[in-house]
Amino acid sequence: MADWRRAMAADAPAIATLARAGLGAYGEAAELYAERIALAPDGCFVLTDGDAILGHCISHPWMRFAPPAMHTTLGAIPAAADCWYLHDVVVAPEGRGEQAVERLLPTLAANAADQSIATLALIAVGGADGYWARQGFVAVPGGAAGFGDDAVYMERAVKG
Repeated sequence: MADWRRAMAADAPAIATLARAGLGAYGEAAELYAERIALAPDGCFVLTDGDAILGHCISHPWMRFAPPAMHTTLGAIPAAADCWYLHDVVVAPEGRGEQAVERLLPTLAANAADQSIATLALIAVGGADGYWARQGFVAVPGGAAGFGDDAVYMERAVKG
């Protein structure tokens, strides 16, 4: 079974390759992933099987209803962050079927709770809103502008 470990800056090129394969135009440059890993190391993970990276989760504290623009650096984490934002979650086909994301969500929720953040948030694209709804996320109007016509802003309580 593949396991999650904390992402390192050296993982950024593999994360970018996996993101482009899984997310198409939503995949970003390695430099942007490296910045997020540096800013929020407790929210960035890679799914590994031996030396192979089969998935990644890039997440960090942010502001509800105002996700970072695509293909831009963050600069800093907002001091008044009020959500834990799941920026990218990708699992390659060979890593699926092991409930990898389901196994990671409690860790992300605990990290958010440790920072007194009560909400997990994300933008579901490519029809992934059904998957995220099964993980307890609910579509909330607003927040998905600039992410495409099929993008859905979703939130879930950290505890619930």
